[in-house]
Amino acid sequence: MKNKIFTSILLTGLLLETVYSQNVNKPKLDSLLNILAEKNKAMGSLTISKNGTVLYSRAIGYSFISDREKTPATEKTRYRIGSISKMFTATMIFQLIEEGKLDLTTTLDKFFPKLPNANKITISNLLNHRSGLHNFTDDPDYMTWMTQPKTQDEMLSIISKNKVDFQPNEKASYSNSNYVILGYIIEKISQQSYSKNLNERIVSEIGLSNTYFGGKTNTNNNESFSYQFINNWVQQSETDMSIP
Repeated sequence: MKNKIFTSILLTGLLLETVYSQNVNKPKLDSLLNILAEKNKAMGSLTISKNGTVLYSRAIGYSFISDREKTPATEKTRYRIGSISKMFTATMIFQLIEEGKLDLTTTLDKFFPKLPNANKITISNLLNHRSGLHNFTDDPDYMTWMTQPKTQDEMLSIISKNKVDFQPNEKASYSNSNYVILGYIIEKISQQSYSKNLNERIVSEIGLSNTYFGGKTNTNNNESFSYQFINNWVQQSETDMSIP
């Protein structure tokens, strides 16, 4: 963990130095990424841009690894973005607020009255991780079912089965449950799928040609699997997209 933290701090510091300087120190960035690749500390793609101009772009490692072949990552490789998707969810919630279809003070019982503390939890609480709803990805059995398709009712049941961690707005604690529910609220108000909302409200509006609601990883579409280094790079299980 210390090595990972140090690597993150080192990379962040170098990126900040690069972005705020007049010129990109390409040899310095190349040297850092070469070391990370050689020491098996990272695989992925990095692009730095300023005012719409790409200053630096580089890929290291592989997008696919098997006993028979290795596919190098490139600047066109696509990755699952995981929790970064929360900013898209939050943006669409605020769009609905601007359209007068929702309010920050709207309580959860308007949509899902059976959830714990539904009459007390507000949209604001969900956005700010102040709902107190237990984070289902912390459950000991999560890894046993994360690859399996789940319906909305099944996910709500999973979220409901745990007692709340604290009362609404008592404190903040990161919980994926909050944003899964916000995604369901977007679907409920719009009567459209999350993926269709994402495409119509954000992706097509600002021209994100390589951002989309994914499915099973498809290497023929320049999509990368996720890996963890355990003596060798080991492919990680894919969370089924019906869950997040």
